[in-house]
Amino acid sequence: MERIREAQEHLKNEFEIYNNAATKKLPDLDLDDPEKLETMLEFVTRRESLKQLKKLSSPPAGKLKAAIADTLLLLDNFDIKISKEKGAAEK
Repeated sequence: MERIREAQEHLKNEFEIYNNAATKKLPDLDLDDPEKLETMLEFVTRRESLKQLKKLSSPPAGKLKAAIADTLLLLDNFDIKISKEKGAAEK
């Protein structure tokens, strides 16, 4: 549970940073709803693609997308940090 709270706090921070730098604000964030988080991830990814296509100005979304993905995995009971640590230990 501590890891989920940590990831959600990180996501909130990245969301605020992104939203403060963006000209068009993102919709409200629901940290406990996987469907809404998936929609947010798609939205941010599409916005990033349009930015590249049309050469628009918007903040980098990599950290926000990573934070959303981490939170989604944790809500699905999968901790990527533990998986990476196990993989590194096996090498």
